[in-house]
Amino acid sequence: MKLFPAAFLLTLGLLIGCAPLPPPLPLPEITSASDLLSRLEARHQGLSAFQGRGRLTYLSPRQNYSGTSLIKACLPTTLRVDILDLFGGSLLSFYSDGQVVQVLFPKEGKFIEGPATSENLAAFIPPGMTLAQVVRGLTADLPLSSGSPTHWNLQKESQQYLLEWQTAAGLCQERLWVDARTFYPIKAEWFDSLGIRRFLLEWNDYDSLAPGRPRLFKVLTFEPQAELRLAFRELQLNPPLRAEDLQVPRPHKN
Repeated sequence: MKLFPAAFLLTLGLLIGCAPLPPPLPLPEITSASDLLSRLEARHQGLSAFQGRGRLTYLSPRQNYSGTSLIKACLPTTLRVDILDLFGGSLLSFYSDGQVVQVLFPKEGKFIEGPATSENLAAFIPPGMTLAQVVRGLTADLPLSSGSPTHWNLQKESQQYLLEWQTAAGLCQERLWVDARTFYPIKAEWFDSLGIRRFLLEWNDYDSLAPGRPRLFKVLTFEPQAELRLAFRELQLNPPLRAEDLQVPRPHKN
């Protein structure tokens, strides 16, 4: 008789363990491209600026570096990035507002200033990308294209929407994969005017630091090949940034 309660609880546990899981909730109903686009853009929430701290790695034909990064940005085209060494010292400071580029290498006492050409931007901006694309990519402010997508469909196996924008010539300009439940961007591809893929963007681990924003960001560029990876540890949306918070300090002259 003493074994009865234990046997009863064991049987009850087995029955509970074997109970079928409730079916997943149905996907939100999407009836048009404009409906899908509006849900995607609703998560932007009026983002105008951000700042964060994280681990950044940049590998390119021109230069390689890795370390803690401090990032400050104002949309659409203002960016300040500081790369720190293991001891917290600055390895590189980069600034651009889309017109001017400033780069400081403190250990060498080297300060570079010039127009925002692709060559000058390459101190931090991966080849084949614009400054605005990087700024928006860091917090997954997508899509990069304007207007409604040319094509869209639901990929049921992955439960992701695939959106595609085409040029007037009918060539692919952007492909964007969006989670069908959260409407968070997962992956994007960008093509040049000849239809050649220029770069790939990937995002992961949303909402862990800021609502609707990813913690992990990766860029792969092609011809030439380069890779930028960023893992945020801190992320603040719409901080009160001042102009002096963004520009690179000039080295003192002896």
